[in-house]
Amino acid sequence: MSGRSVMILVRMMLPGETVRLWFGSGPHIDQDDVLWLGAGELPRDALSGIQYAFAGEASVIDLGLSAVSPQVSDMAYEETQEKDVIGSKVQILLQSCNEWFEPLGSPPKVKFTGEIIDIIFDEVAVDDPVEPHIRYRVILKIGNAFHARRSRRNSVLSDADQQARSRQLNPSLSPDLFCKQITLMGEKTITWPRA
Repeated sequence: MSGRSVMILVRMMLPGETVRLWFGSGPHIDQDDVLWLGAGELPRDALSGIQYAFAGEASVIDLGLSAVSPQVSDMAYEETQEKDVIGSKVQILLQSCNEWFEPLGSPPKVKFTGEIIDIIFDEVAVDDPVEPHIRYRVILKIGNAFHARRSRRNSVLSDADQQARSRQLNPSLSPDLFCKQITLMGEKTITWPRA
């Protein structure tokens, strides 16, 4: 009997570089000889958030590194000051593995694509009786395509915008009058289902 597992990978296309992480320990080299850095253990409640993001609804997931050193937190903060990471593309991929957690021959499948909409630097005091300390966290808020569509500032789908977009996408066809038709239907009563 052979068991199968799934490896969760995260690819972040930041300005100037692509960061590749996987939820496990140590480095992982994929079949294309690309290095993925170990991001540690994935919290149990994170899986439900990722599954919700796969459902095709507008969603925001938090992707963060917890218990990082102050140096890593400071380095991440300096990076965000030098380059704007907001709007960078992030993908979550699933890699099928065998019972020994070795990737199978097929490439990983992209299950979520979104963009960074916010970054949070957090410090939490840990009240440990043996060794009180501060836990540093770096949290990325990632919205999927449906969230990005919903949250664009001042976004209105007007007839003029729709016609311009349709001319750009299909220059040989007549302009799309979808938005014009929708405004005409605003005054009408539609009975559904028809008897």
